[in-house]
Amino acid sequence: MKTVVEPSKSEMKKVTAMAWSANNKRLAVVTVDKVVYLFDEQGERKDKFATKPATKGDKDYLVRGLAFSPDSTKLAVAQSDNIVFVYKL
Repeated sequence: MKTVVEPSKSEMKKVTAMAWSANNKRLAVVTVDKVVYLFDEQGERKDKFATKPATKGDKDYLVRGLAFSPDSTKLAVAQSDNIVFVYKL
């Protein structure tokens, strides 16, 4: 077992959602800071990106769920502000 999301020195970051890709080659993890981290099958971080609110400037939302597309090329991000964004990976 390997730790893939280390707590920052300033605060503990809680994981709000995570998902495995259908091809088992990627793990997506999102924390309360609304950043999605992508890891490969060895647990190495390969990418990260910040999510965005449904309404510009709104910061009062959380990511509630993540899901990969069947071909593992897209990631759906469901948010508490009643929107789902689909990101091409």
